[in-house]
Amino acid sequence: MIGTLLRFVDDRALLRRFRLLMAASAAVRAATVLTLFPLLRELLSDEPSGAWPWIGLLAVLVLASWVVDVRYARASFAIGFMLLRSVEQRVLHRFERLAIPDVTPAIASATQRALTAAGQELCSGFAYVIAPLLATLVATVLIGIGLAVVSPWLGLVALVSLVALSLAMAVSGTLIRRAEGAYDAASSDVGERIVEFAQAQRALRASGRPVDEDSALGRALGRQRRATRRLLGMALPGTLLFALAGQAALAGLAVVAIALSRDGSLSGPEVVALVVVSVRFLEPFFTAAGLSATLEVTRGSLQRVEQLLATSPLPEPAGEEAPAAVPGAPTLELRAVDFAYPSGPPVLRGIDLVAQRGRTVAVVGPSGSGKSTLLSLAARLVDPQAGEVLLDGAPARAYPLEALSARVGAVLQDVYLLDAPLLENIRLARPEASDDEVRAAGAAAQLEEVVERLPDGWRTRVGEGGALLSGGERQRVSIARALLKRAPLLLLDEATSAVDALTERALVDALQADAAERATVVVAHRLGTIADADEILFVDGGTVVERGTHAELLAADGRFAAYWRQRESAASWTLSGDGPARVGASARC
Repeated sequence: MIGTLLRFVDDRALLRRFRLLMAASAAVRAATVLTLFPLLRELLSDEPSGAWPWIGLLAVLVLASWVVDVRYARASFAIGFMLLRSVEQRVLHRFERLAIPDVTPAIASATQRALTAAGQELCSGFAYVIAPLLATLVATVLIGIGLAVVSPWLGLVALVSLVALSLAMAVSGTLIRRAEGAYDAASSDVGERIVEFAQAQRALRASGRPVDEDSALGRALGRQRRATRRLLGMALPGTLLFALAGQAALAGLAVVAIALSRDGSLSGPEVVALVVVSVRFLEPFFTAAGLSATLEVTRGSLQRVEQLLATSPLPEPAGEEAPAAVPGAPTLELRAVDFAYPSGPPVLRGIDLVAQRGRTVAVVGPSGSGKSTLLSLAARLVDPQAGEVLLDGAPARAYPLEALSARVGAVLQDVYLLDAPLLENIRLARPEASDDEVRAAGAAAQLEEVVERLPDGWRTRVGEGGALLSGGERQRVSIARALLKRAPLLLLDEATSAVDALTERALVDALQADAAERATVVVAHRLGTIADADEILFVDGGTVVERGTHAELLAADGRFAAYWRQRESAASWTLSGDGPARVGASARC
């Protein structure tokens, strides 16, 4: 465990200093304890004045121990805080590089726990428990060697005691770890159920469903309570076993010391001194027994972090530079792409798509045909199982994720806003943008009228998930991000589905203002968007069944033409004020 922990520390000089200080601390502690033997022997002898040199040496060792231990504690805390920072950075780095299908509720819950608890547990566990125990246990070994110098028999008993106590610690730790595993699983399940419970409040309240023992959350809480009782119960047998082993070790050392005094090998004062030293020899193990539960918590936190870091991220190139663009290559190209979600049927098969600068490709088709997944592949939120996704002629996998993100702007169906000022939510698209640039993008996205209603204008915090804004207003923020980013590839997935016709027209104009400078791929249901596209791909069942311009596909009178007539017919219907349906002139759907 200790070696694994220290792999999170990148400061080699700090690690060397820590190891040197640990060795120095252990040596000084052992020397202090072993000095008690000649000191007590002289104090209890007929000439106690011979103890003065040993008293002087003990005073020097105590002072040295204080100086070394202060430096050792500082190094331990420095490593602890470095562990905290390193765990947070590595967990975040891994999480943001996972493919979207891999971000399961279990992974999200584990990440939340790693960032809110595991890092702090590792930091405090190392600084307050592991580092002091390391020095103390090394000192114990040195004391055992010192006892062997006084008497080989004492050294042998000390060695047997070390083995017995170590085995008792191992058994205790194994029992706690088994219970800890069940507790972790139960706690993770509770975390997932609580998130689910919070997200489903509208449905739960509408149905009047109470939270009781039979609900999903109630059952999860019950499992957690049982796991907690088992964890507490498993700590007791190990503690008792360790206490028995410790008492047996102390009795063994005392018996050997007394036996040596009876055969004349040791004097009475020496026996008393050895008993005192033996007690100090065993003290660290009793301390370790009291901290075994804390040690197992630290071990469990480390295992959870390791499991999280063992998840496979999207592959990245070794360097940080984006590959050179191939002259004349399209901005985006999908070649014979196949994709399926884990343990699921194929979603896309043999998809070919080319998006050139200044042109718009519309992806059209019935619900569930794979349109949004196609955009996820283009944005490299997922990787295909077969085929290639190319950006400017280079494989998307060859781009570092930061460089790829800079080349792709997206307005997707699920818009999530941070609990931060509106201005900062837009600035996420380009952190270096000035306030004026952010406001200009927001104005182009028709956010000025929204800002006028907000209490603090652009500086108003929008709440978790953008709770202060409506669905249409959140879509405008997403469009403002895309406008601010000015990426060479723009992906739109029902970008204006939640806004009124007037606002939609203004947003479409804003998006088309610099359309000549980028390639656009849009998942569309709106008739106007489809008709204006330079190329239309009709997707059904995960494959492109038709492609061409609007006029070409209507002339072919195939699947797209039937789809178009259906949408056109639906768009011609409105509801009259007195209830019955009648034909109107609406062109929206």
